Amino acid sequence: MPDEKKLPSCNTGVVPPPDPPLRIMKQGVYVVAYENLSPPCWTSNIRVWTEQYFVSLTHLSCARRLLREIFLLAPGLLIGYICATLWLSISDALVLFCLGSIFNFVENGSTGLASQELLNIAIKGGFFCAIFGPACNRFLGYANDIINSRLKAHFLPQLVEASVRVDMYSTQGMALRIDFLTDMHDDTIFLDCYTIFPGTGRGHFPSDIPGASFLQDLCRILRTTVALWSQVAVLMYAVLRKPSPEREVLFLFCISHPLVRWLAPSNVTATQGYIFYTLSVPFKRMRSLYNLAFSSQYREELVLNGAVNSIPSEYRKVAKQLDNEIVTEPVPWASGLCRRWYWDFLVNLTLDLPLVVYALVLPYRLSPSSVLFIALLQQATNKLSRSIGEYGMNCTPIKSVCLKAKWLYDAISYESKIPNGSSPYPDPSQGSSDGMTISFRQVSLRYDKCNNNALENVSVDIAAGQLVLVVGTNGSGKSSLLKLIARLCDPTEGEILIDDNLLSTYNSDNVRASMAFLPQLPLLFPMSVKENICLGLMPLVQPNNKQIQEAAKMGGCTRWISRLQNGYDTQLKPTYDIGNGWNEGTYGVISARLRKELARHEKQTVTISGGEKQRLVAARTFMRINHADIKLIVIDEGMSALDVVTEHDILSEFCRLRRGKTMILVTHRFHHLVKEADQIICMKEGSVVELGKHSHLMENDGEYAKLYNAQAPSA
Repeated sequence: MPDEKKLPSCNTGVVPPPDPPLRIMKQGVYVVAYENLSPPCWTSNIRVWTEQYFVSLTHLSCARRLLREIFLLAPGLLIGYICATLWLSISDALVLFCLGSIFNFVENGSTGLASQELLNIAIKGGFFCAIFGPACNRFLGYANDIINSRLKAHFLPQLVEASVRVDMYSTQGMALRIDFLTDMHDDTIFLDCYTIFPGTGRGHFPSDIPGASFLQDLCRILRTTVALWSQVAVLMYAVLRKPSPEREVLFLFCISHPLVRWLAPSNVTATQGYIFYTLSVPFKRMRSLYNLAFSSQYREELVLNGAVNSIPSEYRKVAKQLDNEIVTEPVPWASGLCRRWYWDFLVNLTLDLPLVVYALVLPYRLSPSSVLFIALLQQATNKLSRSIGEYGMNCTPIKSVCLKAKWLYDAISYESKIPNGSSPYPDPSQGSSDGMTISFRQVSLRYDKCNNNALENVSVDIAAGQLVLVVGTNGSGKSSLLKLIARLCDPTEGEILIDDNLLSTYNSDNVRASMAFLPQLPLLFPMSVKENICLGLMPLVQPNNKQIQEAAKMGGCTRWISRLQNGYDTQLKPTYDIGNGWNEGTYGVISARLRKELARHEKQTVTISGGEKQRLVAARTFMRINHADIKLIVIDEGMSALDVVTEHDILSEFCRLRRGKTMILVTHRFHHLVKEADQIICMKEGSVVELGKHSHLMENDGEYAKLYNAQAPSA
């Protein structure tokens, strides 16, 4: 005998009952797994339904606020939008009502009880519904485009301003909640960057319209709800006018088909969701060979290794191993996952056989007019069942709609999780004219979702004007040390001082404005070459072409830029959206002439090597140094893709600009820099293991000497 299911307990420490085993079924090469759900509990279903539609006052106030702002942006269009939505909601019910009135005239006309005036109204009403419906749809499209444009113009500037306040902790956490957002019920956990900000890795500029989904979902709820109840009202009106027992039989017909459609599962598992995976080794290998054959990223390596000609024969061999096994993905509409046959039989039976049943049960009531009425009833019942299905599947709960409004205003009012200081930097009374003074006092750093510290008890003092060399193997914590200086994150333990004051007390924007970073990974922005070089300058600084060319010369990228078609005005990583952006700017089948016209307007992507990227980023850093009050220069392995000669030339330019600045340099090729360094910090596994000048560290014959001697022969 299985154990009886225990009642849930609120006491802590009580072990919950184990979950029931998963149901497994085979579908070709795939394994389908789903939960063996317990029989539905009506009380729990009612509770879940209530939770979905219960709206807190906070969410409701956000929804009212957003609706009010949309009204102020386009008052006439919003009123027209809602009116058109309401009309389309009741149009089907009005058509059914008009047809029912016409059938009543046909049925009662022989007795003279029908009114010619009512018949004319019914005919004109049906004709008006047929004409006015398409006009409303056209207006909805027109109003939707204008409202969306105004929403974007109104909200996106506010979101852009809020987005720049997002700290690195939040941006790194964006992708962590993507997979399980839909499984959460606590509203407070949704406040992350991925949810509340547009376009974070999941869309493109034309489709990111703040507030648009709120209005569309709200009108969809309005439309489906009004349509459902108006159709129910018309059906009840038509059926209740019939005498007994015809009334009861027709009522049974009306509820049977929607009820069966509502009860029928969407797939054979009778669950809303399931997972599928494959354990077939031949299928996995065939999929890998497919990617090798059709993906361009592998072609060069395959050709160089002489493996490209072996792919066809290998693919045929693996395909034979699968024989005739089904390889179609187990989607709900696949043949093996369709719901049981008797559900389709019941759906069709309740829709198509009312006339036969009506003739068998009430043969004395069968007449041409009753046949017409049954046909009308079938049409009305079918529309009602579709409305119920649309309401259940495509209608977003009002709670979720109001949450969208809350997320929008949460994004607009977003504040960094790292508190910003109030003291300006630099402070003339405390700072040094030689550069920035930096002190680490027992600093430790642990990133989220990591078990080990990236930095462990680091204590370092860097005097103003020093040239500091930071060395260590990969993963030793060098880049993490630099992130803390720029306050991209705060230490888990310890303190960081800038010019003898806590870094956290300064305004972070002021501190970063006094730094010039050459990052480890060169990043080019979707702008022109000129804008890439000038990005990061103060708004009042407007460098001329000569100054831009000087920075490019210092970065060693003048020759490369001169080869570009448009020189400094060349667009890097074009972001122009051509057409609808779905299929290279095309829609449908297009002619060769149209393709030529599209190619004429497309912007070609500029191919840039890793070394050219690093040179351009170096030019950007030089531009900042030349046109800003820089106290600290940081180079974080920013020249790893350059040859030794170019790296030496660029480093010489940085050293030439060192006066009045502190300089921190992280590089694996440090052999030629050690004699110029005022201090060398050697790191290993997140800790500072050695600290001092080159001669002193070589005498210690420790970790630094090991790193230095390893590259000495190549130097």
